[in-house]
Formats: sequence, structure tokens, C-alpha cells
Amino acid sequence: MTSTPHARPWTRSAGVVGIAVLLLGGGAAAATTEDRSTLPTGTVEVEGQQTPIEGSFVYHQFHTDTNPEIRGLVHGVHRVDGATVLYYSVGTPDGGGATDFTGAMAFPNSSHPYRTGFGVDLKLIDSTNLVAYRPLYDGETTFASRTVDLDGGTGDLRVGFAVFPEIDPTVDAVQVVMAWGTAVGDVAVQDGPLEPVGSDAAPLLGEGWPAIPSAADLSGADPAAVTYSLVRRFGDASGTAATEETPEQVATTLDANVLFAVSSADLSPAAQDALAAVAADIRQRGTGEVVVTGHTDSDGADASNQVLSEQRAASVLAVLEPASGSDVTFTAVGRGESEPVASNATDEGKQLNRRVTVVYSVKGDS
Repeated sequence: MTSTPHARPWTRSAGVVGIAVLLLGGGAAAATTEDRSTLPTGTVEVEGQQTPIEGSFVYHQFHTDTNPEIRGLVHGVHRVDGATVLYYSVGTPDGGGATDFTGAMAFPNSSHPYRTGFGVDLKLIDSTNLVAYRPLYDGETTFASRTVDLDGGTGDLRVGFAVFPEIDPTVDAVQVVMAWGTAVGDVAVQDGPLEPVGSDAAPLLGEGWPAIPSAADLSGADPAAVTYSLVRRFGDASGTAATEETPEQVATTLDANVLFAVSSADLSPAAQDALAAVAADIRQRGTGEVVVTGHTDSDGADASNQVLSEQRAASVLAVLEPASGSDVTFTAVGRGESEPVASNATDEGKQLNRRVTVVYSVKGDS
């Protein structure tokens, strides 16, 4: 790391010089991935200003390697009156393929339903509650930095903002997703806006923070219009169970090829661990009705496949029900070969169609 000063005003501070060297190249040489891993986190002094750094990001314009490289810092996610604000700084390095930097390089030109010319290709992800947020918009005003305000020279970092809906008060960290899916994870959620407010709409790093809209300014925005439920998908190491989870519901698909022998409804020894894990989750947070559904491939007669699917669902229910607690009820149904998820014309497709699904609602505070 060097303390050689740069001509640009934001590089006068030693704290910014270190950031410039590691993030933006600090001169002719661009930073490497290893350099970025040593960027400071926490709070550093920049031009006498206490400046939080929660993480860094790097991506190419339009996700094309031959386009200029965009680099920046996430400075915080902050709860304010009626909303949540993301503060970030962004620029392009010396020698990074650009002769200057425009904010439009960092973000797509337009993104429905927002007006063009704003940095809105941003998301906050609450992975605990499986919720995603995009910046607020009231039909007239886009509550984010204008891309033109982010314009600067190579090596400059200008600070932008985006305003999101209020997030769950119990959430203490979120993932920040910048343009084209570049993510910065585990950003702590703080209280109150960053200060002092700078004189520019997008100040140079170390010269204050952007002014953010007031609660009155945001009153016409609809948080529900920019709030989205997510689906979490995961499976066990053996491949026996694959789960899709939303904030309201869990759906686990169990591989009948592992659970049962061919044309049998007797559970195999390998089934026990998978069913024990499902039962434990139902006992912890399941509510209402648990629906266990058996499915087969198309081999054999329709009637025999229907019976086999019902028997397999009943076998799974018989293991889950006594181990799942008293907050749920169970129903077992069979669909035979009527609801395939893949083509029965191939062995691979038939294997996918032989399955048992377990679907249940989860408690609101899970």
C-alpha cells in the first residue's frame, strides 16, 4: 500500500489512498482479486470523515468482459423514517478500459417501471424471511441516485443511494445485490441516515453523504409493488430429498427410487434419515395440514399405478405423523402417473416421476 497523493481531491486522505490502491488501482496498475480481499471493513477516516465500509463489488459494464470494469464499495444499509437506505460508492479504475466514468456505465439504461437515468438495478435480500426489495417509486419520482450525478473521472468514487421499503425490524443483516447480479453479503443493518450530508447530489467519497428523501417525500410510494417473495431450493447430500421453500410453505420432494424398492410401498432403510429430517422440520415450524402425495411413472396399468402411489403416500405418512408433533394434521393422496414432472419416454424422466411430495405451511414467525 502506498501513501503517494493523487491529484483528485478525494485521494488526499491516507484512508482513501489505501482504498484507491486496492480497489481502483491507485495509479497505472489495476487491483487484483487478492488486493480486494484486503480492503478494510468497518470504519476508516476519509478526509476527516468517518466512513463505514461494509464490502466491495466488481463487475463489467453489461457483464461483458471487454467493457470497462466497474468497482465500488457498500457503505451501509440504514433504517430511516418509513424506509431503508442503501449507501454505496462507485467508479472505474485508472487503466480499467475507460477514459472517464459515467454513472450510466454502472447501471442499465432503463428498468421497468422506473424512469430512465436512475441507478435502480439494485436489490436488498432478506434471506431469513425470503424477501427481496427493489427501490421505491411513486409513479413520478424514482427514489435513487441519478446516474448523471455519479459521473466522474477514472479513479473517482462517487457516493450514491437507493431507498427501499422498510425491512423486518428483527433483521440485522441483508445481502446487497448490485447491477447485473453482483452481490455483497451480510451487510449489517444500522439505524439512522449517514451524516454529514454533502453539497453534491452524489458527493466524492469523503465529502459527505447524499441527501435522502423524507418520509413525506416517500408517502406516495407503494412498498408492496417493489417487495417480492423468494424461493429457497436445497437438498440433502444423498439426493433423496429436494426442498423448495417460500415464506409461507415448504414443499419437499422425496425420491421414491431411494425410499422404496421397485413396485413396492415398503420403506427402505435409507428412507429413515430423510423422513426424520422432514418430520423434525414439521415439528419445529409446521402448521395446519401436511399433504403427502405419491406419484409413479407410466410403466404398468393406470389402476395399479394409482394404488401404488396411494400406498407409498400412506407409508410415508405412517412414519412422519407420529414424529411431527401435534400442531399439524396429515392427509395422504395418490396421483398415480397423472402428474409427471418429466417425460416418461426416457429412463431419466421416469426416475424423476417416481416420487413422494410432502407439502406444509410454516408458522408466521418461523
